[in-house]
Amino acid sequence: MKLVIGLGNIGTEYERTRHNVGFMCLKQFAENHGLKWKKSSLFYHAGNKDYMLIMPSTFMNNSGKAYISAISKYQPINQVLIISDDLELPLGKLRIRTSGGDGGHNGLKSIFAAAGTNDIPRLRIGIGRSDELSARDFVLDSFSEQEKPVVETAVKQVCDWLETFIQYDLDRMLDEYSKYNKKPIPPREDGIKDQRRIPND
Repeated sequence: MKLVIGLGNIGTEYERTRHNVGFMCLKQFAENHGLKWKKSSLFYHAGNKDYMLIMPSTFMNNSGKAYISAISKYQPINQVLIISDDLELPLGKLRIRTSGGDGGHNGLKSIFAAAGTNDIPRLRIGIGRSDELSARDFVLDSFSEQEKPVVETAVKQVCDWLETFIQYDLDRMLDEYSKYNKKPIPPREDGIKDQRRIPND
């Protein structure tokens, strides 16, 4: 069993906010595969005997409770992957790490504290920062119309990597990630500076 945990906040008011891009990836993947979401006490889940998608219903700061509950429910678990937003990455940029700090992300912080380790693979999706809004207000705000195409492209790429993660394993997904980062940056027609693909990252 593989476990994929997307981070976000439950509720229609948060549905398309920047902090919910982890949820967006899992919802898109579930839609691609015709999966139906079901509710457990601390999370929503969708999947089959080989993998399970998890969206915590605890709100971001208590994601660790949902993580522990899911880990306990679906034993034995072979591999875990967390998907979250990242303020420190440019919009649409993707980064995969197998360990390291939480980067100030409260959902990751909660999970690492509950797990007693930060050696948990995570895939982070850049949402950029704002010069005008506080970090809290920015992550809880919706993506602008200009940002949406960049985010949709990033979500599609994440779904492609999830296919590999589920069908094969983390190592195969990391191989694809490495190749992706070495691709040249394609020109954009909408004028938005695209930093999704930065060689030698």
